[in-house]
Amino acid sequence: FLVDQFGLDPRPVPPSPLPPSPLPKMVLSTRARSLSSMPALSASSRRGTLAPKLLPTYLADARGVEKFCASSNPGGVLNLSVAENQMLSPLLVPKIRSIMGSINSDGRDGLFEKEWIYYQKTHGSEECRAGLSEHMLRVISRGEYAFDSEKLVVGAGCNAVLENLLFTIAEAGEGVLIPRPYYAAFEFDLAARADLKVLPVTVRRAGFEASSYYPTVESLEAGYWSAVHRGITPRALLLSSPNNPLGFCYPEEVLATCLDWCESKEGMHLVSDEIYAGSVFRETADGQPPWTSIAAVAARRGRALGERVHVIWALSKDFALSGLRVGALYTENEQIRTPLQKLNDLCQVSSTTQAVVTRLLTDAVDAPPPHEQPALLAPNHKELAPLMGGGAGFDPWAAAMQRYNVAQLKERYERLSGVLDDHGVPYLPGGAGLFLWIDLRSYLEYSGGAPPPRRSREDEGLLVGVEEAAMHARDAEAERKLYLRLIHEFGLLLTPGASMRTEAPGFFRCVFTAADDQAFEAALERFDRLGASKR
Repeated sequence: FLVDQFGLDPRPVPPSPLPPSPLPKMVLSTRARSLSSMPALSASSRRGTLAPKLLPTYLADARGVEKFCASSNPGGVLNLSVAENQMLSPLLVPKIRSIMGSINSDGRDGLFEKEWIYYQKTHGSEECRAGLSEHMLRVISRGEYAFDSEKLVVGAGCNAVLENLLFTIAEAGEGVLIPRPYYAAFEFDLAARADLKVLPVTVRRAGFEASSYYPTVESLEAGYWSAVHRGITPRALLLSSPNNPLGFCYPEEVLATCLDWCESKEGMHLVSDEIYAGSVFRETADGQPPWTSIAAVAARRGRALGERVHVIWALSKDFALSGLRVGALYTENEQIRTPLQKLNDLCQVSSTTQAVVTRLLTDAVDAPPPHEQPALLAPNHKELAPLMGGGAGFDPWAAAMQRYNVAQLKERYERLSGVLDDHGVPYLPGGAGLFLWIDLRSYLEYSGGAPPPRRSREDEGLLVGVEEAAMHARDAEAERKLYLRLIHEFGLLLTPGASMRTEAPGFFRCVFTAADDQAFEAALERFDRLGASKR
């Protein structure tokens, strides 16, 4: 065919021999010596090498200790530094196994459907987003603000959707204001790839109560203008609400102050990380502020959240499902919706996981519940049933599980705080999240004399960036010494305040849910020994 049509011979033509190199041997050897003397190129990029260094160092300590096991290592260290909830597996594991074994549309055992093997919508399936919007209506806004499922993005965890959000609203090198102390990994989440500047805001005033940690116009202004004067443009205020690590809910008036302040600044966004919204266990009756979402604040003003207020939630804490990697971002900003959906290509949640989550959020309570689930017999939410598409008797399984979780959280909080009260160890009264903020300053020991002089609150407010917000070297040394003493003498690994940019040494976060029942009993005994020890 090739010969007939084009006059081409289809047989391969042997390659012509290469001409001899015109370069003399001396030139080649000199060039080889020159190449061998050049510095070897690194096998990794500088930013790749630096990224892990953004994570707090105590995480390496947590990996290196011999861990507690009631049967095989009862003297091991109790890791109470990671914000996980180990109390819910008796409910979750049977429920998820039941869902996975459900009859599919073909009438066969097994949840999986044929269409799930193909590409899905990058921002989440319609069913999953609908389930999330219903759950957020019930738990986050408590029926006050309806979350449009079309404005939700479902991604692989809270950190993934947070990073993508900040990527779309801020330029590299711009800043994010965060009241301190704050969740330690925010620095990695915002800086590693989005290349944003974390700007710790000093909010604490005199005293040791929740109100001394509330952001004010004055503290926000100080943090904002200090950054501007250094050439950094603050682009967002990031609130952890309920607060991690402090364990309290912000009152409505504090949230309103933050909202008004953000809207007074051109181009400023407010990001509310509400990942612990379903883990509020002490409210008005216990002397704590009731849970209020930023969405509820907007609803009470008769307005929408708008394009510069964003809400984040995930299943990692309220559902103890950190391993499933499911987070949700709600935004009404039309300009960033398409970029967010495309960025979510990099952190989509699998179709199977989304199907499981949909069922967890929308299933009704089975009757009768298994013996190990007595708390699921609680009364129905009749007032919310119409909002959730159910009848008057509809009681979501997720709502029943939340009631069980809240009761467990309150019991553990009261038992741990009771041990601390017996020994006069101060802590910040709270009622939300999985942790207690403990003041162990009386246990600090300084080598070489008295503690260094403290910066004034005015000077603290002028600090910019994480390097300036770091503790004095001698303070950091004293806290580190106490941190290691807690590990080696008492078998307690807590989150050190320095990793959360607290302004003074000696504060620690204790995650009282990061232990099963046997480990928690051991933790109470060890805190009792700590309280009775020399200070």
